[in-house]
Amino acid sequence: MLRCSSSLLVSILFLLLYVSSFSQLPKYRVTNVPVTRNTIALREPWTGGFNAPQFSPINLNGDNCPDLFVFDRVGDKVLTYLNNGTGGDTTYVYAPQYEELFPTDLNSWVLIRDYNNDGIPDIFTHAGLGSRVYKGTLPGGVLHFELVAPLLLYSDGTFNVNIFTNIDDIPVLADVNRDGDIDVLTYGVNGSTIQYYENQSAEHAGDIHYILDSFKYTEITSCWGQVQQNSSTNSIILNVSCPHKTEMTNPSQGERHTGNTLYNFDYDNDHDVDLLNGNIGYNNLALLHNCGDSSYAHVCDWDSTFPTCFRPIDMPTYPAGYGLDVNNDGLEDLLVAPNARNGARDIQNVLYYKNTQNPTCPFQYQSDTFLVDQQMEFGSESRPAFFDFNGDGLPDLVIGNYGNFVPYAAPRSALAVYYNTGTATLPQFTELTNDYNGFSSLIMVGTSPAFGDLNGDGKADMVLGDYNGYLQFFKNAGGTVASFPSMTNSNYFGIDIGQFATPFIYDFNGDGRNDLLVGKKDGKLSYFWNFGTPTNPQFHNDSVNKNFGAINVTQTGYSDGSSQPFVLKEIGGALKLLVGCLRGIVLKYDLDTTKLRGGAFTLLDSNFIKHDVGTKAHLTAADINNDGMLEYVLGNSRGGLMMYSDAYSNTQTVTGCVLSDVPALKADKYSMEIYPNPSNNYFVCEIHEADFLHPKAELFNVLGEKVNADGKLNGRKFIINTEALSSGFYTLRITDAGKTYTGKMLIEK
Repeated sequence: MLRCSSSLLVSILFLLLYVSSFSQLPKYRVTNVPVTRNTIALREPWTGGFNAPQFSPINLNGDNCPDLFVFDRVGDKVLTYLNNGTGGDTTYVYAPQYEELFPTDLNSWVLIRDYNNDGIPDIFTHAGLGSRVYKGTLPGGVLHFELVAPLLLYSDGTFNVNIFTNIDDIPVLADVNRDGDIDVLTYGVNGSTIQYYENQSAEHAGDIHYILDSFKYTEITSCWGQVQQNSSTNSIILNVSCPHKTEMTNPSQGERHTGNTLYNFDYDNDHDVDLLNGNIGYNNLALLHNCGDSSYAHVCDWDSTFPTCFRPIDMPTYPAGYGLDVNNDGLEDLLVAPNARNGARDIQNVLYYKNTQNPTCPFQYQSDTFLVDQQMEFGSESRPAFFDFNGDGLPDLVIGNYGNFVPYAAPRSALAVYYNTGTATLPQFTELTNDYNGFSSLIMVGTSPAFGDLNGDGKADMVLGDYNGYLQFFKNAGGTVASFPSMTNSNYFGIDIGQFATPFIYDFNGDGRNDLLVGKKDGKLSYFWNFGTPTNPQFHNDSVNKNFGAINVTQTGYSDGSSQPFVLKEIGGALKLLVGCLRGIVLKYDLDTTKLRGGAFTLLDSNFIKHDVGTKAHLTAADINNDGMLEYVLGNSRGGLMMYSDAYSNTQTVTGCVLSDVPALKADKYSMEIYPNPSNNYFVCEIHEADFLHPKAELFNVLGEKVNADGKLNGRKFIINTEALSSGFYTLRITDAGKTYTGKMLIEK
């Protein structure tokens, strides 16, 4: 039990401890810095973007209102949203605090289902040549997931064999035969017919060997619905036949490319499963109309222009459908998004079709930017840089990218510029342009901006790295406001680092001339020292340290590391080097200026941000609110931006959708604020407007077990020392005078 007494000295010591060691703690997620586009304030600007999002309803906060789980297969990133009880896309409010609850090894596809009917979400996801399952529980009221089925299997009568699911497919995990358990529909190994695996729990009711947790399946047919996917076109062949439990292929059609998505729904309300079928390389979802019943499927017709009645689905180049009650009317609406890892639409890429229950036209198109239009979204591989573009002393944002999807053509990079239109202490970003000076017409790919004075005129110039490994130089022709009207030098000094050039400009050796440090695909860094004069820079491919600091951020077994450097000058002048990389992490090194041309730097932190940003982390940093601590903006492969900080600064509150039959765990008008959260050594728990009489405070781990922690009460604040506790989620419960206050906290060490 926590010991409660007043001690201002203890709280001050804790705060001093925090300030002295903040660089070792996880960075705090920031989502409340305002961003405006076309005079409209964005609701969720800092989510990090969508490229190939997969959607599932989920109950995150226990209020029985369907929240939203998003998994983006580009970067294998989880995003979580709470349901605030309204309608349309405003139903959902981004709530990243729940993302930390999910397993870190989810990949390729993830669908949330409740396989054991306990009201707690479970996870189905890709595993090798099939699927695996995590069971959800609520120890201490906090979601927790445990791997319970490393590989879903079925019995072929002799052996247990994996239920095959291709890594690029989306299977159906639903109650196909309406008996109360989760069955599986998935394309087989040859990718031509749909296999149906039936869960045997209901068929063996009362048998302890066939409980829902047993995951016992049998293959009912290898050509569900008697349909076959044509291998060379996007057509469906009807009325095919195949032997029971033997996958059939039509020799005349040849081997089909692998890649299909399946979405199940009851199109004609006849209580059986109809499907929407997506095919890799095509833009539509074909309706497979089941004229059979729940026990025997027979697809009698198909439609490649679904929904024929109202704006057919068109989503380049490999769409998938997902069911979600978007507007809280009790009906499952349809969302459609790309399922390709690359080469698919990366903006305006989530179609929303509202379910109207119209028997002739159940789904009506609403928009192609569900949630996306409220994000800072730049296509694929966003690459931000802080730079005072308009000379007002406030750091603005310039964002490069790999490019935006262009049908039947190569992607084109552009530069977006967001001015900081706030104040020195209250930053706010406003879009100036998403294609500065029409740079997309230069047909560059993979642009990464860097700024610094390279010609000694006192104005910061711009260098763009590109996909091909070259640097492009743009002289600053402006005055107070920077201006880069055209490319001054292409292939700057003939520098070619291979691929994925990501430059940073800094005077590393202190000689008054800015040098170039360039990240590259192989995960190493190339340092080009400037051997010219302050007004006439000189670089050369032979004047380079191609293994700067002996740094290599490429993961073992891979050839792509995609390093990206950023120099950090700490209080007192010490130089540190931050390096983003393909793995989605940022590494921190001691930048030893005695080893610029040879030697190894000391690795100080192998995961500086300590949060999952996806893949291809690209970092820039500045103190945007003048509090003496840095904010970090990270781009990623999904094309959006995420912000973190050394200091806790979020003030956003999400109330959620609360139903009358759900008991509230919090007091009527009081609220608990816990900060910093996540933290390492201490938490401050403040309860506003509460006057304590005899408070009792208890701390519980994720297993619901009470744990010991040292806590001090100071007015309405509890200062809790968690140095002795291990990493993980904890629940704080404070009771006093018949009132109960609860809060969640995350310890990361």
